[in-house]
Amino acid sequence: MVARHAYDPTVGWSRKNKHGHSTAMMSPSDRHSIEARVRAIGSWYHAIDLGDGLRTPGAFHMASFLEHYDFPADMTGMRVLDVGASNGFFSFEFDRRDAAEVVAVDLPGWKAHDWTPRYRKGFDAKRAEERDDIDRQVMRAGFDLVREVLGCSRVKKVEMAIYDLTPERVGTFDMVFCGSMLMHVRDPVLGIQRMRSVCRDDGRLIISIAAALEFGDEPVARFVGQWDQCNWWQMSPRCLEEMLACCDFAAQKPGKSYVLTDTTGRFKDPTYVCHAKPMTPGAG
Repeated sequence: MVARHAYDPTVGWSRKNKHGHSTAMMSPSDRHSIEARVRAIGSWYHAIDLGDGLRTPGAFHMASFLEHYDFPADMTGMRVLDVGASNGFFSFEFDRRDAAEVVAVDLPGWKAHDWTPRYRKGFDAKRAEERDDIDRQVMRAGFDLVREVLGCSRVKKVEMAIYDLTPERVGTFDMVFCGSMLMHVRDPVLGIQRMRSVCRDDGRLIISIAAALEFGDEPVARFVGQWDQCNWWQMSPRCLEEMLACCDFAAQKPGKSYVLTDTTGRFKDPTYVCHAKPMTPGAG
């Protein structure tokens, strides 16, 4: 089956927003207003096509790499979790594919990342107004604007850490997606365990990592942490697969590798995408 909303990266999303306007055919006044609001947001991670040739100025245009993820073309009836949603490209993609509900999880604020004590102390020293502006610009404004423009009413934002995922707080899901964010948490094993707790036994996990491909079939996690960066781990594909097994997921082989590049073409990051099925108690 195919999704009912045609997508063309050259024109953006062919669908109607909540105002009943096709985002691929904006009026001049709508376009001017949206352009101004996009420019007013100082931090973008995802380059998201908004229609009529408009695109947010993020570093990563993930629509160019969708083929590597093998998402279901039609997600009708599915409840989907996007862990580490950022500006929400994947959440809105799942909505476009007709997911019944998408829960986009991201942190409640910049300070909530797994920072070192030295970085956290420096952040706390900023004025309260500056801290609040960072939270708004980096953590919320882009997501909220794109959801409004695209009219993705089935996408719900929930602010929490991956460590706090529980069925009691967010329910359970037919598909859990985690895109290149495990490197940003100090405890990726606990993160995977929490995702398993909210993935239905007949569901699936799709996960990507910044991959250390040079280690081949060795289960290696390389420490890449620095005091002022919230980047901790690069894993080999085998390492991820064994972590998944430890957390009651069975990796579906083969996975896919590709090189993620930013919109300038200068940043290149080897990336590994893995699909996994939950293992029931007593299996494996």
